[in-house]
Amino acid sequence: MTDVSKSSTKRTLFNTLDGAGASGPVKKPRVAKPKVTSTSIGNCSLSKKDFGDKIKACLALEKYAVQPMRFYVTMDCAFMRNFFGGSSTITPADFDESSPVVVAELNNTQAGVVFGVSKIKNGNRMETVHLSNMIVVFHPSTGKASCWVSV
Repeated sequence: MTDVSKSSTKRTLFNTLDGAGASGPVKKPRVAKPKVTSTSIGNCSLSKKDFGDKIKACLALEKYAVQPMRFYVTMDCAFMRNFFGGSSTITPADFDESSPVVVAELNNTQAGVVFGVSKIKNGNRMETVHLSNMIVVFHPSTGKASCWVSV
């Protein structure tokens, strides 16, 4: 019992010497840090996280169901060039709104760089499924793209 009373006395003496009141030490006001936002060029109906979630849903293993291996996105040429241009193979290399079709091909490693490695694999406790290829077929005139995923 005496050890407890001594330690509480020490804390009280220490707090009074620091200039803190009975409620505890005086805290400095926190300065809010500005949020870092990614500067995305162009428009897309899905965010990067939503894009990855759609891929992960395509790779889901369910007991009695086959998952769809295709999903649709709306985007513009600037987004297509900026998002897929650095780490995938785009055909044709130079495209604009007058191009009939643009195709972006990504293998497992390239998709991992774009979307993150946790989004390109899925499974259950028995088996893990990894994305092997992804193809994005983009029609610049309509702004619609279909994304095909293969295991």
